[in-house]
Amino acid sequence: MKGEKMINTMRFGLLAVTTTLFSACLAIPGLARADYIDSLEVGIDTGYRVDDLDFNIAGSNGNPNILSELTWKDLEIYEVGGSGKMTVGNDYFDFLTYLRGSINYGWILNGENQDSDYLGNNRTGEYSRIITDTKDDNVFDASIGIGLQWKFFQDRLAVAPLGGYSYHQQNLRDRNGAFVIPALGPFTGLDSTYQTEWQGPWAGIDIEVDPIPQFSILGTFEYHWADYDAEANWNLRPDLAHPVSFRHDANDADGIVVKVTGRYALTNRWGVELSYAYQDWQATNGTDTTYGAGGGIGTTTLNEVNWKSETTSLGLSYKFF
Repeated sequence: MKGEKMINTMRFGLLAVTTTLFSACLAIPGLARADYIDSLEVGIDTGYRVDDLDFNIAGSNGNPNILSELTWKDLEIYEVGGSGKMTVGNDYFDFLTYLRGSINYGWILNGENQDSDYLGNNRTGEYSRIITDTKDDNVFDASIGIGLQWKFFQDRLAVAPLGGYSYHQQNLRDRNGAFVIPALGPFTGLDSTYQTEWQGPWAGIDIEVDPIPQFSILGTFEYHWADYDAEANWNLRPDLAHPVSFRHDANDADGIVVKVTGRYALTNRWGVELSYAYQDWQATNGTDTTYGAGGGIGTTTLNEVNWKSETTSLGLSYKFF
């Protein structure tokens, strides 16, 4: 069943990315009248990803400045994805119009969460600490970008400044809880969720170098401006509403994405790719809105959210042009 879902996900990714690229070409004024498609490439990949995520909130009126903090560490994720890129040229300019897109889906295999509560400022007076397992849920990412590409040194160097939009989702499920402070040990019935969304525009640059005919290196840097939203269901809290116990939102969020890909050409069209990607995101000055079981609503400050991710993946690519 899992293998079938994986194949369907990769097929969907390829179809979505390819369709989006072609649709973008037709939708952008001037591209539909372009003289030629310079290149078109699609790919599928699979990889291993590790995420860390944490957030903390303040108490009422900011006292204490950190009331509660949750930290998810070493979230091990198996990921599959589809990607595509296209360049479109004409006979009038020395640059190409450059488009690329990607879509990824991942299964969270393993991880750990720590939930700590404090009485004093700056994480002092810790009176509650719970450790849980995090697994059996998923992550999702999608991104599209467009820009201009210039080629130099007999097409062995390509530089493309570009901008785009991305969407990222993490669905975290915590089970198998145990009290560390106080030392009460394991408890049953835990099935809490925390679901995040990061989305917004980005600007960046792609640089591709072909040191030898069969091998190329693509480096990518992106800076993201994002909105952050999340909602949680704390299933063992009878004082909170269900299925939405609280929501988080922050408009002041940003992130960087760095990726390096090496491609070796097996034939004129097929290639094998090895990639490494690093992401670092933050959200600050947000709002924590809590929904009580009796209908009451309370708000406090969401101080910060931090998300870091590393991915190593292996894939196949196919060049139509």
